[in-house]
Amino acid sequence: MNYDKVIKHCDECCSEYFRYASQMETMCPECSHFLYGYENCEHEFVNKRCVKCYWNGQHSEYVLNLINKSNEI
Repeated sequence: MNYDKVIKHCDECCSEYFRYASQMETMCPECSHFLYGYENCEHEFVNKRCVKCYWNGQHSEYVLNLINKSNEI
């Protein structure tokens, strides 16, 4: 098995992501960053997917609200 290409589904936003790219077992790097303060991926999108972590750019409503609140400060 090629562990670099293991694909998981994020419990928060439902996006697929490469397992190695996240510090959390059940969340993509984007959600784990905004919810728990873990390091985020420096996303690089090609064909609507990050080539580094495979995240598709979607956010849950909850994470979107957190992002919007942080942008208001």
